[in-house]
Amino acid sequence: MKTRFILSLLIAVLISGSSIAKGTKTLYVADHMVACAGNYECIQIREKSSAPWRVFSDTIQGFTYEEGYEYKLSVKALETLNTLSGFYEEKYQLLKVVSKKKTNYNPSDKLVDKKWIMKSMDDTKRTIGVPDTSGIFIVFDVKGGSAKGKGICNTFHASVNFLNAKITFSNFANTKMLCKGQAFENVVFSFFKSATAFKVQGNLLTLSQPNGSNIILEAREITE
Repeated sequence: MKTRFILSLLIAVLISGSSIAKGTKTLYVADHMVACAGNYECIQIREKSSAPWRVFSDTIQGFTYEEGYEYKLSVKALETLNTLSGFYEEKYQLLKVVSKKKTNYNPSDKLVDKKWIMKSMDDTKRTIGVPDTSGIFIVFDVKGGSAKGKGICNTFHASVNFLNAKITFSNFANTKMLCKGQAFENVVFSFFKSATAFKVQGNLLTLSQPNGSNIILEAREITE
């Protein structure tokens, strides 16, 4: 453990190089993160309240971020040489949180305009052979409080209620076609009906049950 820590420290020093103070700045931080690199999420910042948000893939030293709040920060700007690329990068160190304001942002907003394709399932109650699940998807209408999608051979629709990171499916109905893989489809549909929580991390959505079971889905832009 000690060796790993020292190695990590040396790598950070090599990459960071020397820093040059560039004075203080005011930064505004948006109330939610966005997907920025695969399954990672980044904060959004701007230097003027009227400017468009820009993705910031680094961290602000000393700043603890919480979604659902817009921040106004006073920071020290540092120009740091990345010795691997040879370029200078601007980094920030928190001086003061000037303001932290609660907004109307809801985590379910990240579900909008996406087709969520099923990637994997962890069901702690039973072990079931997983067929090709590339055809299983769900689309949410957050404002309308509904969801629709397709299993292996049947389509479905349901009412959905969101409260912060909690989710509840009701009035679940699906078509009744018979096909190979229907047993697994029934398990997936049953899971949707019992899901109680969701979390979006980059392009991945995790639906969870209280017992720890989860389904992971990957976002695709809706082109239709």
